[in-house]
Amino acid sequence: MTDEEAEILIKKELNLPKKFNEEINANSNDPLGEGAKCYSLEKAGYVYTTGNWIYGYNLYTTAKGKPYLIGEGKDSWSGKNTLKFKAFDIDFDKVTGIALNKETQIATVRFTLKAINISPISLAIDKDFDSIKNGELEFKKFDKSWQLSNNSSKTGTDLLKEIWWAKKQ
Repeated sequence: MTDEEAEILIKKELNLPKKFNEEINANSNDPLGEGAKCYSLEKAGYVYTTGNWIYGYNLYTTAKGKPYLIGEGKDSWSGKNTLKFKAFDIDFDKVTGIALNKETQIATVRFTLKAINISPISLAIDKDFDSIKNGELEFKKFDKSWQLSNNSSKTGTDLLKEIWWAKKQ
């Protein structure tokens, strides 16, 4: 397996490049999770809220945030509005190593992923976009092609999320 073959297989299996969005809810009680996202966007001038903690908040986009808005919805728990913004895309970076076991015809491919097209929305909620993420997939050689051999029950998007948001060790 060559680096070029590995790149093609990885992009195909992980559906790269892949777009990600941020859905923001103003009514979260989690100050380190969803609530922090809303607060950060409000502080940066992309959204504003009306209402209060008793009856809930309504969330609105400012003129500064409108270019990144891709949709609106309703929170299933509170019934209040949510805003969906373009966040970033994840794309293939490079192959960092290939270990081929000729006996079993299995290639272990190590590679890196990177964030591209990062919106100011994502930067405002403090995502770590300076670092690349390391991934590893195994491919098995069949008669004429390579196929994913591990995690075959997971979708490409599930594998991608697992790699991108893996806990740092």
